[in-house]
Amino acid sequence: MKAHALLVAGVLALAAGCSGLKTYPNDAPKNVHVATQTERGVRASLHVHQVNGECTTRYEGTLPLDQPALDIGVPAGQPRYLVVSFDTSSFMAGSCSTSVGTLLTPRAGYGYELAVRYQKDIYDVALREIDRKGARRELARRPLAGC
Repeated sequence: MKAHALLVAGVLALAAGCSGLKTYPNDAPKNVHVATQTERGVRASLHVHQVNGECTTRYEGTLPLDQPALDIGVPAGQPRYLVVSFDTSSFMAGSCSTSVGTLLTPRAGYGYELAVRYQKDIYDVALREIDRKGARRELARRPLAGC
């Protein structure tokens, strides 16, 4: 639980705009397609954390989700905690940060779709697995505590 608290604190610090962000290397074979839909004034990012056997994490890097589509590589068979953060700001409401995380252990030979949406102050993050035949199935969000 201590690692979870540290992770949450780290994500909040990152979302607040603190320095220390590094770019996710994204050098593994591309197996996750990220589709992003955000309205004007919303900044979305994907933070990738490696997860070990004790459910502790190690931050690997961040990718801005500033394009409608992005393909990333997450090593198969190795658990990762993926955190999508949304940063909003407006003159009247000030700034706000929200994040959604899920544990993912990609399977070899499978693809994944991560749909990221923020429209009219409502956010949604959905993850689907695609098998070798192209069939898709929705994956429920898995908290880090469920590691």
